[in-house]
Amino acid sequence: MSFTIRGAQPHAGHTVDIDECVPLTVQWPGYARLREAPQSVVLDVGASLVEVKTDRDSGEVVELVLVDVGRPEDSDPPLLVPGAMESGVPLMSYDESIQDGSAGGVHLYTDGLRVRFGEEGAARAVGDPTAVFGFSELGHLVEFDVRLDLDRMAQLRTVCGLVG
Repeated sequence: MSFTIRGAQPHAGHTVDIDECVPLTVQWPGYARLREAPQSVVLDVGASLVEVKTDRDSGEVVELVLVDVGRPEDSDPPLLVPGAMESGVPLMSYDESIQDGSAGGVHLYTDGLRVRFGEEGAARAVGDPTAVFGFSELGHLVEFDVRLDLDRMAQLRTVCGLVG
């Protein structure tokens, strides 16, 4: 994967917006502190597009946007809660030369959404109880989970073109 964790820093929550034009936007307080436009990388995850925005200086993740949802997988069970989790928002570097051949995808659960960036398993979790980044043993970004209540999940399913 082209994003690698370099560390984590404390944060004070995040906001989640669901919209018909852009299905899901998760934004952290660091976005408001930016002095210049963030570094923006759009990734193809299966049939969907995800944009990850980071602070150009620190690498702090400031926004994650589900730009387009192609074929989300819809699952009945809830998202699994990671065992140990570091509280904070990840600081990541991006390397264009490292490409992961695995497709990944978007998965909708009863209580949230998971974006899989590859096939590796997550060995490290960074975030808070409702928004968690998963990293492989080598530190590569492999997944992102966001938990939502039932009403917000129904709204997201509608925006994604799924009944329920």
